[in-house]
Amino acid sequence: MDDETSGSSSESNESKLQRSSRGRGRGRGSRSRGRKGLRGRGRQAGPTRHEAIRQRREERLTQLKSQVEHMSTEGLRELVMQVCERDPSLILDVVDHTSQEERSRRGYHPLPDGDSPAWCVCGRCREMPSVEERECCRQTPENCISLQPDFDFIVTDPLVLLVARRYRQDVLAAGEDQDLNRSNRHAAYRQFILWRHGHLGAGNRRVIPSCCVWKIRDLYPDNFSQYRGFVGGRLG
Repeated sequence: MDDETSGSSSESNESKLQRSSRGRGRGRGSRSRGRKGLRGRGRQAGPTRHEAIRQRREERLTQLKSQVEHMSTEGLRELVMQVCERDPSLILDVVDHTSQEERSRRGYHPLPDGDSPAWCVCGRCREMPSVEERECCRQTPENCISLQPDFDFIVTDPLVLLVARRYRQDVLAAGEDQDLNRSNRHAAYRQFILWRHGHLGAGNRRVIPSCCVWKIRDLYPDNFSQYRGFVGGRLG
């Protein structure tokens, strides 16, 4: 009798333990799945790295725009002058903006005076031997790039060209051209390209505007008026 009672009690205890164990397993599993689901939803809702960067950039531009709008006209002029003094290359952006405003304001169209080709806008270009070379700076006459003080200083100044030629000879082991005018013309072409476009590699050369080409040639002419013209390829 005692053995039967003891056996029944043991079986009852084992059943309770099994039910309790199964219950704990189910509880842990459900909680685990719940946490995983929350983490997944959190990652999807948050912005990506690129979205966060774009958002910061937009916020920075919005803040800058707000600050500029609250500046006085005189303050803006002084700021533009300071920025251009710090980075003189920005003067070209100012010139471009001024020319665009002037053209839109008065509908600029070059007069057919016979001195400049039909494709010229600045009024200082001359006819070129190939279609590819028929390039204009596209500025208004008073803003033509060939008239800019920086053009005279960076592109055509004899001392600057002397330093540029010597640097080329030293770094690239390039020989000195016995024709000084031709050497200065080629150096001036390179100076213009570096000034306006930066370093150009093989197969990536730029056409220099006709107005600028002829100003260089007027200063350093060929005795027989024989000019090589634009040749695509390596930066020469």
